[in-house]
Amino acid sequence: MKDLINKLNTTSLEACFDGLQRAGTPLALATVVQAVSPTSGKPGDKALVTGEAIVEGWIGGGCAQPAVIEATRGALESGESSLIRVGPKGEWEPLEGIVDYTSGCLSGGTLVIFIEPMIKRPLLNILGNSPAAHSLCYLAGHLGFAVTLTCPDPVAGNLPENVRRATDFSKVDGDFIVIATQGKHDLSALKAALATSAPHIAMIASSRKIAGLKASLARSGVDTIQLDRIHSPAGIEIGARTPAEIALSVLAEMVRARRGEKNAPQAAMVSPQAVATEEGGGCCGG
Repeated sequence: MKDLINKLNTTSLEACFDGLQRAGTPLALATVVQAVSPTSGKPGDKALVTGEAIVEGWIGGGCAQPAVIEATRGALESGESSLIRVGPKGEWEPLEGIVDYTSGCLSGGTLVIFIEPMIKRPLLNILGNSPAAHSLCYLAGHLGFAVTLTCPDPVAGNLPENVRRATDFSKVDGDFIVIATQGKHDLSALKAALATSAPHIAMIASSRKIAGLKASLARSGVDTIQLDRIHSPAGIEIGARTPAEIALSVLAEMVRARRGEKNAPQAAMVSPQAVATEEGGGCCGG
């Protein structure tokens, strides 16, 4: 069993982490930083831990696990990392900054383990299959967002491995929703976003286009309070022209919202060049 557990790699930990994060499960990462034999845990061993159990990975046998779980509860409550030492009573002198746990393990041995609470990654759901949507997928993961791309159409090209793919607008959720349909499924994506409780909804479109879409939604019975939830044009003004630059601007606005910046959004994402294309019935769908 130990040999099997030791084969768990970083990829399996990341997959487990993503799943538990999406479920809203509070987690800590436990990492063995020092081991004094005899111990089954070795430096570099890692495990994902909740306040109830070790759910993935390996940090040593049963003697260390209760201490790790108890320390995880404290770390999740305080939000602060801690360094713990687990071993037989009386084998070491107290050290400042290390919390000691006595182990009843008959074989002896001591482990020093770093407990790091994992802050929940905000969930970003990108609706659409446009170049800007794909650029958002590539950039958002680097800024700590858990990313889902939702679109009923086949996706051309490869998405980053950490991007979840979904096809059903009716099941959209997230902390941040960015509509990057740009002419395809605009109204259905907007309706799906407004049906969620997401605190931040943005749409990549010109002011003229979003005004028309809001008018259409209002005629269908969507009230003004709901429509006012839509940030558009999405992003902050950086003179963006390319899909990657547009994605960067949208992400900058999201980071500002995530960090609690109270300043009013300074939109105008779409460049004059892009607006001209839209007016000709191009990528933004007229």
